Order: sequence, then structure tokens, then C-alpha cells
Amino acid sequence: MKRFLLLLLSPALLQAKLKLPAIFSDGAVLQQETGAKIWGWSDAGSTITASFDGKNLTTQTAPDGSWAVTFSGLKANAGGQDLKISNGTDHLVLNDVLVGEVWLASGQSNMEWRVSNSDGAKGEIASAKDPLLRVFVSQNVATATPQKDWSGGWKATQPDNTGSFTAVGYYFGKRIREEVGVPVGIIECAWGGKPVEAFISDSALKALPESKGLIEKKAKAIAAWNPEAANVRFEKQKEEYRVKLEAWKKEKKGKQPRGPRKPQDPGVNPGMHSTIFNGMIAPIVGYGARGALWYQGESNANGGSARHYEELLGCMVQDWRTRWGSDLAFYYVQLANYRQPTTKPGIEDDWVVVQDEMRRALKSIPHSGMAIINDIGAANDIHPRNKKDVGGRLARWALAKDYGKMVLNISGPLYRGAEAKGNKMILSFDHDKGLQARNGGPLKRFEIAGEDGSWQWAQAKLQDGRVIVWHDQIEAPAKVRYAWASNPEGANLVNGEGLPASCFTTE
Repeated sequence: MKRFLLLLLSPALLQAKLKLPAIFSDGAVLQQETGAKIWGWSDAGSTITASFDGKNLTTQTAPDGSWAVTFSGLKANAGGQDLKISNGTDHLVLNDVLVGEVWLASGQSNMEWRVSNSDGAKGEIASAKDPLLRVFVSQNVATATPQKDWSGGWKATQPDNTGSFTAVGYYFGKRIREEVGVPVGIIECAWGGKPVEAFISDSALKALPESKGLIEKKAKAIAAWNPEAANVRFEKQKEEYRVKLEAWKKEKKGKQPRGPRKPQDPGVNPGMHSTIFNGMIAPIVGYGARGALWYQGESNANGGSARHYEELLGCMVQDWRTRWGSDLAFYYVQLANYRQPTTKPGIEDDWVVVQDEMRRALKSIPHSGMAIINDIGAANDIHPRNKKDVGGRLARWALAKDYGKMVLNISGPLYRGAEAKGNKMILSFDHDKGLQARNGGPLKRFEIAGEDGSWQWAQAKLQDGRVIVWHDQIEAPAKVRYAWASNPEGANLVNGEGLPASCFTTE
């Protein structure tokens, strides 16, 4: 009889099932002050009650079963509390929920890069014991349409967990914890080797004129997609690879051949526009956060979109802010020095173009900041291991702009303007307190050109807090640039904090 009753009641119980997305789970960190939105699903017409921090909120589910409430004005609380959700039938309890500062940590592999693979990992992980610094460790998901949920879980800083954290996000959060003294939550939503357009919604990207080529590329790929033909090609490539591999094993000459990649539906290819937004950003839109951290650009420096990076980045930020309904702070990392150093003036590649696009974006994206790291990269490694300084330089912006802390120089020197006087160009900078040449000596990596556009290495000196640049053979200089290379070895303009100046051109 009991079994019969359970079977009879089970359809109703299933209909009344209360569900929360994975971002709301044990150990979560909610945003203080600005609003902590909680949402989920249940039966249409259900009454939902959410209880937290002595507050009880009630709402009704929409016809599609969705619901949402927002706890406003929460105060930072280092004592974990229970967040209780009920629809009258089901009761969910999230344990050990904190209130503090929440930041998204997004981008490609250098943001995804783990603490375990960074400089000083062994000692850092062994001493990592801070239950009030937590990271939402996620899965990589790319989809054709926006999703409502996304797998992952909150983990507190302790030796067993910290090695798996985003290193840049972790070191940023650690610095905020030290200076602000409240719980910090970092939500990792990064994927290695992926372009900025993958993190932008389809509708936002289609409204951007500069994205026309990206939209057409995906549309053509989808139209041409034939899974059967692709699988046939893949099987042929695998056989060819096996033959090459056997030959390599016998001769051991050259590099080991790489196996073929399994063909992928372009509609869910994470290298295509909007697919990562659909799978990883859409499910957390609205989660209370102070801002976002961004470390990406490498993939766009190796494609055809380098000169549109400023517009693409601005599109993404506006897209996210509109969907969050919040002026999210946005602090990003300029690409590091990489590849073999150049020795001649007048050389240009997409890497430095993206670096400069990032510099220009500081003016076109409000409430933004940029960590300059052209002094801590590696010529032969696109993944520089010093992530502590990267996180720390991002934190300077947040501490000054969002937390009201006194920071002498929040950035390395940023080009402000130029004035021509005779055969010299006089350059001024922001964040220039203590402007100097690193380790003394003459300033290097300045280039100068006249109206003919022929770039020459320039002489440069500091005078009254500005930089004077000239070349004895150029009587009427027209433009100057600095650190204009993917790896500007010798670039040594810094401020009193030792923070490096960004590349720039006066053009």
C-alpha cells in the first residue's frame, strides 16, 4: 500500500521539484551592498520563499517556472550562514554561505592557468589556508544557444583545493582579502585558446559593424557542416597519422607528428563567436558581482581581428553590463612580452597591435583599468609563470577605484600626449609619479619618424617629469612610439613603483 501511494504521488512531486543553478551551492559567496540575486525553477504558479541573514523574501514563479529574488544591502559577513529556499513542498538549504566581494575571472588560457603551474606553487599551495577566499571552479562548456545552468562548485582556499584555482584570479582575490578584509569569491569562466568574440552574445555581436566578418565566418561554417563527410575525413586522417607515427618511431627524426582533431559542429565550436557566452556566461548573468577580470587577446593577435580588438572588447563589456544591469568594474591584462626580441625599428605585428588596442580601450570603456606586464613575459612561452604580479597589478585598480584605498600609482605610465618643439618631441604620461629608467641608464625602445614615416631608433631623456625624444637626422619629427614590438627587450620606462610603461604610438 505504501509503495502504491508513493507511485501515485510521484508525478506531483516531480512537478513541484525545486531547482537551483550550480552557482548557488554550499560555500557560495554573495555580493555585499549592491544586491545578491538568487534564482531557480519550480512549478508554474508556485510560491517561493528565500531566507537569508534574517531576511525572508517571497515571490511567485513565472509561467515557465522561473523565479528570482534579490537580497539588497547585505553586509559583509565572515560567518557562514544558511540560505534556505522553499516552494512549500521542497526545501533546499545551502550551507556556509558568505557575504563579501565577488569578481568574475574570464578570458583564455592565461586566466585559466592554475596556481599549481605558476611560480612559487609549492610554497603557495602548502600555506594556502583562508576559508574566506573562495573560487567557483567550473567546467568548459560551449553551446549553440544560451543555457540556464553550468556545472561547477565553490571551493575554499586550502592546500587540497588551491592548486586548481585560476592563478590570476586567486592572487587578485588574495590581495583584496589582505587590503579590504572581507570574504572574496572568484568565479572562473575562462577557456584557453579562445577569441574574445566567443564570450559575446550573438545579438550584441551582430549589432557591431566590425564583427561582420566573424558573423559570416560562422554562418558559412554552419552551412557547410556535413557530419558524415567530416567523420570520413577524420578516419582517413587518423590512418595517415598512424602511418606517420610508425615511421617516426623507427627513425626518431624531427618532431613527433600530431594526431588529427576530431571534427566539431561549428555551432558549438568554442572558437566561434558567442558559443562560450551561451555555455558559460549566460548561466550566471545577474549573479551579484563587483566586477570582472579579463586576461585574453592572444587568440585575436593570431587571427584577422587584431585591429578591431578595442571595439570587440568594448562590445563584450557593454553586453555584460547591460545583461547584469550593473556598471561592473572591468580590469584586464595587457598582453605580455612574447616571442624573440626585435632589433630593428619600424617592425609591427598583430601582437603589439592588440596591446595598443587594449591601451586605447582604457578611454573607450568606462570604469576600466589595465595591468601592464610587458616586463614579466617570456620569449618562448605564451604562458608566463609569474601570475602573482599579474593579480597584484589588477588589484591596484580595484583597490583604488572600487575600495577607496590610497594607491600611489595604480598603473604603469600611460601615454597622455605629445608636443613637437623644434627637432624634439615632448611626451607626457599619466601614472607618472617617480618616472624613471629602470636601473638607471638611458631610456630605450623609443622610435621616431618624420613625415616620410621612416622609423629610427630615438634618443630619449627625462626632463621635469616628461620624456624628450629626438633623432639628430630628423629635423621635423612627426610621430613617436615606444615598446612597439611583441617583445620589446630593453624597454625600461617605469614609474616610482617600478611598474612598466605601456607600448604606445602618438599616431
